[in-house]
Amino acid sequence: MDYLCFELSFPDIDFDKFYEHSEKVKASHHVHLYTKENEIELRILFEPKTYFGNKLCKWLEGINWRKFGSFLEIKVNSRNNPNLQKIDISDSALIGFKVGSKQFEGNYEYISIKIDIVKLYWLPSQESINTGEFYLNDSGFELVKKYYAPLFGTDDKFSISRMNGMEAYYNIEKASFRPEFNFCFNDDNREAKIIKEPKIQFIYKEKVTEIEAIKYASLISSIASFYFHSSINYTFSRIHLEAGTIEIKKISRKDFLPPNGNLWGFKNYGDFHELMNSNWQRSSLDNYNKLTIVVSRFLHAKNVYDSSKFLIYYSIIEYLKAMDDEINSKFSFISSKRIKNTKCDEAIDILIEIVSQEEKEEFKAKLNSLRNDLKYRPMKRPLEEFLLKNKIDITNCSIDLKKLVGIRNSLIHGSTKIINYDELEQANKLLYRISGILILQLIGVDKWELDLKLN
Repeated sequence: MDYLCFELSFPDIDFDKFYEHSEKVKASHHVHLYTKENEIELRILFEPKTYFGNKLCKWLEGINWRKFGSFLEIKVNSRNNPNLQKIDISDSALIGFKVGSKQFEGNYEYISIKIDIVKLYWLPSQESINTGEFYLNDSGFELVKKYYAPLFGTDDKFSISRMNGMEAYYNIEKASFRPEFNFCFNDDNREAKIIKEPKIQFIYKEKVTEIEAIKYASLISSIASFYFHSSINYTFSRIHLEAGTIEIKKISRKDFLPPNGNLWGFKNYGDFHELMNSNWQRSSLDNYNKLTIVVSRFLHAKNVYDSSKFLIYYSIIEYLKAMDDEINSKFSFISSKRIKNTKCDEAIDILIEIVSQEEKEEFKAKLNSLRNDLKYRPMKRPLEEFLLKNKIDITNCSIDLKKLVGIRNSLIHGSTKIINYDELEQANKLLYRISGILILQLIGVDKWELDLKLN
């Protein structure tokens, strides 16, 4: 059988309100789960007279598709799947659906639902306990291939071996891992094929939880994605724990960027193997949540142009600044926000009296731009303080911090006509280098330099 069976229900959802004159929808439905290379399909079977497919479509129009899995309850039938303990799609998003009169299995009509992730919990595989394998998307091939020599044959014998010095496993907390190929063979008469599937192979040296195992894999894929400037994610994984084997199938969205990046733009010329042999583990684990967010933004910025690229790079810096408690230390104001604003307005009205009439508006704008920074200690601009704290000084750059803030404000307020696009291109080069260096520091890498030459 090429599918799994289970019973599916939608607690507290009244589907019959959408078609009042049809037969009542049953409390639960039989479902066939199909998984293919880049597809997860649920076929929900129902009796045609209930019009459940149409009712479900009506309901789907009013929900958040990203939260689709949270509305469902699943019961596994052990008679049909004796080794299967549980199916979990609670975190799945709805990708699409299809209903039609030609979709039948036996006497039952079905609606086809496409989702992005499913977890299967099986009885333990004793020979594989304390190991895990995370198969990567196409971009991951570039990562793994650097660990292997080309196919070599002599005396009618063929072999693919790992590169010298790349046989060992790297360490991360309770686990060790290394990039590997899973080799699949296909011998068809005159032609034999070897298919190389990229994966990260784990050995768990101590007892780990499902959350820890997934965290390790996600962290490594984030760092690899940053290094190669392309989204390197796992599409299928098996985690073999004492309690059971967990299989996770995820839909991989195609990345527009080929995995040909590196760290050269930050004056770090080491390869990924050298990065994995550095002391990145503690810092990366401590900064896990920040890394997953900013690497995702970093990759997104590479896929867009001009003003959008600038704003995304800038948002990385602002986000990390906002997460720094030392930089965002504030004074304790004893008045309400309304009274504080009134006092600031009064102070500005007094101060503009000391400049000439023709310069009053310009001076007032200058004072208004500073009023938000007054709440922070120390009395430097928080953004400048944050960059200097991270050893990033752009005072000698052709585009300084004031210019970056000005471009950002112009883009935010829609004043794009006053932006010089040659300057915007240079600003994007600078922000790429700054955001990349900040990510390197989150990873724990101190081998970098900021190149201020933008031409």
